[in-house]
Amino acid sequence: MVFYLLLALPAQAVIVENLYRAEVDVADHSSRELDKATRAGLAQVLVKVSGSGTVLQDDEMRAALNRSERYMQRYQYLRQPDRSLRLQIHYDAQLVTELLTGAQQPLWTANRPPVLIWLVLDDGRDRSLVSADTQPELVAALNKELGRRGVPAVFPLQDLQDAVALGVYELWRLDRLAIYRASQRYGVGNILVGRITALSDGRWMGDWLYLHEDTDSATSFYGKELEEFSAEGIDFVADHMAQRYAVAAGTSQDKAVLIRVDALSKYSDYREVLAYFEGIELVDAAWPAYVQGSSIVFRLQAQAEAEQLHRIFALNRKLQRLESPTPLPRGPIDTQLTYRWSR
Repeated sequence: MVFYLLLALPAQAVIVENLYRAEVDVADHSSRELDKATRAGLAQVLVKVSGSGTVLQDDEMRAALNRSERYMQRYQYLRQPDRSLRLQIHYDAQLVTELLTGAQQPLWTANRPPVLIWLVLDDGRDRSLVSADTQPELVAALNKELGRRGVPAVFPLQDLQDAVALGVYELWRLDRLAIYRASQRYGVGNILVGRITALSDGRWMGDWLYLHEDTDSATSFYGKELEEFSAEGIDFVADHMAQRYAVAAGTSQDKAVLIRVDALSKYSDYREVLAYFEGIELVDAAWPAYVQGSSIVFRLQAQAEAEQLHRIFALNRKLQRLESPTPLPRGPIDTQLTYRWSR
């Protein structure tokens, strides 16, 4: 299992692995179960790669599910500790990307910012912060759902500094100012806060709050299982984050985008920037078009407009956008975006 919970690591955008892989429980090795699992797995991947919880409502996506074997690269059966059987399926990244972009569906690249998760639980006797030590099953459920949606996450350390900045009472009443203050040390732009309480009838009631800069969104939960609470919370934050970071590509033809990057003083800097551009799913090709001192203008053949690409570039802390750059003495002047490279 791939762990998506990054404990107190630097919270800049990370590369999420296995976006094009799915795992589906199966009853046996029969072709019927294989067909069902291949379809279910492709549905998982389409949601994870697009970032959209509603992508499967699209007619082209439903048609693709009926021929899901076309998108499959390889698969293997995994015997679980409880002796149940699970099928791990790898799908073709290029075919899936072409399917989504061809249908003008959003594409959330693998370069994704993490979300910081604060969670407090009331078990009827006491309220406490949730951690892997206090509520391992709930944390495991969250981890599973984070993997399902491809969302990297950070859990707070819950050390003395956290305790001073944010008490259980403040967290329970969703004190936004206190939550922002306590979250600053983690350097994140996306915060998810959950509170859940056990009811006398065995059910659970709770709330999820998503914070980003000066905006917030909330949703409520009422259900039988903590796993449902986890699934709804991660779907809630994944949909909101994808609305901010996913890009809907056009279908007509690739666009030529000129990107200027300053302060590339070393050859290794140039190679790193070029590799970064080439690694973005919406960029089909990238090459240097003009060099002037430590400034390089890159020509990108992309499936998105310049400002759409900037939403992706902004996640790279080494690329600092220059709003009013000094014109180059020679060479192209119509660059759509200009950045300064910061090591």
